[in-house]
This record gives sequence, C-alpha cells and structure tokens, in this order.
Amino acid sequence: MDNELPRGLHPDDTDLWYAAVDLLSRCYRTGRHEVAAALRTANGRISTGLHVEGSAGRSSVCAEGVALGNVFSGADTEVLAVVAALHRPGPGGGLLRPIAPCGVCRELLVDHCPGARVYTHENDVLVPVELPAAPEDVRGFDPSRATVAGSVTAWTALGLMPGKNPRGW
Repeated sequence: MDNELPRGLHPDDTDLWYAAVDLLSRCYRTGRHEVAAALRTANGRISTGLHVEGSAGRSSVCAEGVALGNVFSGADTEVLAVVAALHRPGPGGGLLRPIAPCGVCRELLVDHCPGARVYTHENDVLVPVELPAAPEDVRGFDPSRATVAGSVTAWTALGLMPGKNPRGW
C-alpha cells in the first residue's frame, strides 16, 4: 500500500486496520461488500464484519453491526476500539480509506460500547483521487496496490453523539 496506515491511527489499532483491510480485500464486491470493520475487545480478541448491501435500503447491514454481533456471540463483550475501511476500485489499485460509522452504527456503538475508540475520516487526501466508474462486478482487490488516503481523528463512540443518553442495560 502506498501509505499503509491512515495518519492519526492509534498504534494500538493498527492490527484492527489490517484485519479490516484483509477481510475487505478478500470479500470486496462492487455494490455488495464495500466496507469491512474490525473491533477489539478488552481481552484482545478481534472480531470482524463485512457490509452486506440489500436491494431495499433498510435491508442493508453495516460492517460495524456485523462485527458487533460477532463480538456478542462470545463471552468477551467489552469493545475497546472500532476501525472500518472502505475500498473504491480504480487505477493502480484504487482507493482505500477509513470510514466513520454511519448514524445507525453510531447509535449501536453508543448503546453497546460508548467508551470505545472510533475514528472519523478527515478529508485531507494528499493524492489526486479521480476514480472512474468501477466495472460492474469487481471481486476482491490487492491491498498492496491501493492508495491509503487521508487521516483519522479518534473519538469515543459517545463523543460522536454527545446528545445521546447511553442505555443503562
């Protein structure tokens, strides 16, 4: 990868970035699986999830929600950090960058792990990125050829939604 890691990523979370990128590089499919997420629990376990697009908007499931479900299928359920990666195909391997949780995922993360470290992408791309429309059905990609763009800012999940009251369950 051109810049292997997004600038600003906490050193403790590099393994999450690589886990999300690894999953996405193997499972990427245009319009169906374009985001992967990785979460780390208090015991160091990493759980991943893949975005699953549906034909009806609400039927889509975000990568963070899938990863969170994987966390809760085990005994170690205290999430400490969340990293998500987005891939866009294009020349020279395309673009690979962190992506912030959507509004629904922010709600989920605040409900279940309000103190977890999450990231927002800063739009400070230093390379010109004009990607042509992707071929109809791209499957997988080589992350060593992708340009990692931009930097991130770390927040707590609750910090992304300061007006939300955490659930008391």
